[in-house]
Amino acid sequence: MTKSTPSDRCPKCGGELFQTDKNTFTGEVWREYTCRSCGHIVDVNEGTALWQVLHDAAEKAKQEKGGK
Repeated sequence: MTKSTPSDRCPKCGGELFQTDKNTFTGEVWREYTCRSCGHIVDVNEGTALWQVLHDAAEKAKQEKGGK
């Protein structure tokens, strides 16, 4: 599952999902949800991470000013 937040229910068994991890080191926000009942894992890509947006904007501003 990508580009959307999952419901609070597991698509496999209907059990409750809870967030077990959040990762942004790739420049995108990835959240991992695990079902409390069956252990099924749902990964969700929530798009570009804020730090990546700010970094890209700073690089663009730097290039426009003629810096390296």
